[in-house]
Amino acid sequence: MSDPAARQFARYQIPMCVAALFTIKCAVMWQLKDHILLQQDAGLDTSVYLKLTQQVMAGDIALGPGLYFVSPLYIYVAASILAVADSVIWLRLVQIVFGTASVALIWWCGREWAGSRAAWCAAGLASLTGLFTFYEALLLQAAIDPFLTSLALAALTAALTRSRWTWFLAAGAAFGIQSLNRPNILIAAAGLIVLLLLSRRSRGAAAMVAGLLLALAPVTIRNGLVADDWSPLSSHGGLNFYIGNNPAADGTYVMIPSITPSIVGQQQDARRVAELAVGHELDDAGISSHFYRSALQWIREHPWPAARLFARKLVYVFNSAHLSLNYSYPFYAYDADTALRALAVGPWLLIPLGLTGVASLAWTRRDGAFCIWAAFIPLYAVAVAAFFVSERYRLPLLVPLCVASGAALDSFSSALASRRWRRVGALLGLIGLLGLGANWPLGLDDARAEERTRMAERSAMLNRLDDAEAWTAKAEEIHPTPGVVHFRVGRALAVRGRPVAALSHLQEAARLDPDRPETSYALGQALMDAGRASEAVPHLRRALKAGVRPDLAGFDLARALDAAGDRQSALQVQQDVKPAHKDDAASWYQMGQLAQQWGDSRLAARYYGEAVSAAPGAFDLRQRLGLMLALLGDFEAAVRELERAVKLNPSDATARLNLAVACAQLGRTNDARVQAREALRLDPGYVKARELLKALEK
Repeated sequence: MSDPAARQFARYQIPMCVAALFTIKCAVMWQLKDHILLQQDAGLDTSVYLKLTQQVMAGDIALGPGLYFVSPLYIYVAASILAVADSVIWLRLVQIVFGTASVALIWWCGREWAGSRAAWCAAGLASLTGLFTFYEALLLQAAIDPFLTSLALAALTAALTRSRWTWFLAAGAAFGIQSLNRPNILIAAAGLIVLLLLSRRSRGAAAMVAGLLLALAPVTIRNGLVADDWSPLSSHGGLNFYIGNNPAADGTYVMIPSITPSIVGQQQDARRVAELAVGHELDDAGISSHFYRSALQWIREHPWPAARLFARKLVYVFNSAHLSLNYSYPFYAYDADTALRALAVGPWLLIPLGLTGVASLAWTRRDGAFCIWAAFIPLYAVAVAAFFVSERYRLPLLVPLCVASGAALDSFSSALASRRWRRVGALLGLIGLLGLGANWPLGLDDARAEERTRMAERSAMLNRLDDAEAWTAKAEEIHPTPGVVHFRVGRALAVRGRPVAALSHLQEAARLDPDRPETSYALGQALMDAGRASEAVPHLRRALKAGVRPDLAGFDLARALDAAGDRQSALQVQQDVKPAHKDDAASWYQMGQLAQQWGDSRLAARYYGEAVSAAPGAFDLRQRLGLMLALLGDFEAAVRELERAVKLNPSDATARLNLAVACAQLGRTNDARVQAREALRLDPGYVKARELLKALEK
């Protein structure tokens, strides 16, 4: 190529590469944008983040009361973008722009530490890293993690190579901003500040602390004003720490008993579990502190198991196994048939290559600056392992590993070109050894079977029955417990109002897992909904005996017995039924309605009384209880409840008339007339009120 042509190519090289990278990312985004598991209403983290985003856009800027339960930065980034362009497509496009900028920052870091050729190698590896592109196409906070990490590390690179306090200030601010999206970063940032102090860069350390505090100030002020807690932290840290450090922890996400495995479920159940444990109400910070204390107590009492668990988590951090949390990358790369399949670079390559590059650069540069920068890798690894390991939590690690991997490739090619065979052998040996460790099979679940099952469930909920059956068959192929697949698909079909279609799956689930009482309960419900009450009874009895949701199973068994013609047995069962939570007013009310339908006014009054205790401000519950007490002849108690109902809703003509009738039964004729007249005033066409008033005035 001639010199003018070469210069012309060099001029357009970077824009062409950026355009190609952006095109690849857009292609993946376009393939995933309509995927049924990634929609706004598909549940999991995406739905929660978008709901909070909509609250901010509706004017609830502070998202109070209390502390944030999730990391807040992504919520405000998404709200800012959607306020300008009201479409999640634009949000995804901006995330891709961030991702493209991240690759540019990786290139710049590579050039600063190892030269131009290493920089291009690093940028190429980052461009082909499917995990970056995948998460950038999703609607959750991990989408901006690569950009925030590369921005912070680029600022730190400038600070360490130029030794200007303003760059240290910028680095601290960048790490602080990122910690509002990924709180573990605070641990790594604190470690970097300590290393700056130990290397006698006290001015830089002070500037970095100042930048960090400056970035955290808005959230700290918000928490102080809204939650009376002058802390920059959100309230889910304690629960996450406990998930990773308890007797049943295995280093990954493991469901905690009594806590629903979702953001909303965790927020609600964590409060209930913590308050039950301490015996009094707690604020958000108190709930988080409770779980921190519980985890630390277990660590103190079991130091060796805790140490082994921590070591295992560090192994997971530096292993290529896909540790899914809600979204399985292998599923979207291979089962969803996307371009991610071609983006083959991942932890399997970046971990051994990147760690080799760190060792090589540390050896050849022999300066403390690079070692401080590279210390982000072990510091952040420890920050992840302190909690629990998942693929998206360790995503920031891939950024410095890309930079160091570019350096490793450059070092290897230089050694090869200069025929330094010992260095070539040493590099290959180290890459091979680290590659063996990074790719050692640990038998961890990549959640591909779970995603196939979710596809079957979601297809069933969307009435795509053929797709549901096809995905059920695919899930069965690799799921460790195929009965669970049929159980979940059957339950989804039942919820969607297709009990007949649900029965075949639930019966297959019962055949595959005959000892699973949850299947018996779902099968009994489906049989009830299909009009086969007699067949439902034994399944519901088994579920109730096994303790599966005794409140609901008992209620359904009573309904089934009544439908089968055995009302006496139904009433006996119903008398022992209680909601799972005493303050569940809706369940008490539903049980009262059933008892009323069966003509057992005493049982109905008891249930309505419990409902009123759970929700004393509910007008309808008060009125129902008053009516049942009146039917039982306890007119004094009926009048008390109906008077309270009228106070709760003074404009309800029916409540006024019911109170008038109860007062008349007690001989309180004047009070009865007053209430009957008021009922007639509220509803001039109310015939029953007119007739009662006429009878009272005789």
